[in-house]
Amino acid sequence: MEIRNLNVNSINAYKKLAKTTAVKKNGESVKNSVNTDKVEFDFGRYLESAKANAASRVDNSASEERLAALAKQYAGDNCPVAAEDVASSILG
Repeated sequence: MEIRNLNVNSINAYKKLAKTTAVKKNGESVKNSVNTDKVEFDFGRYLESAKANAASRVDNSASEERLAALAKQYAGDNCPVAAEDVASSILG
């Protein structure tokens, strides 16, 4: 990334350092001709956390009678909840 018309000493020092040295995982430094940064994300841990959160909110006490009543309320094009309420619930 190049920032034009901004010559700050810290940016120049970073560019100089990044061009000359890179550090391997075992701690020894090597010459590096490419200026790159690496960012790793652990999406697996985030996904597991989201699944655990959703699972903890599930109500296991849904009976057959409750499900039948809900199916009757929502039959066809019927929706006992206003569209604005649904949208506000989805968007938070």
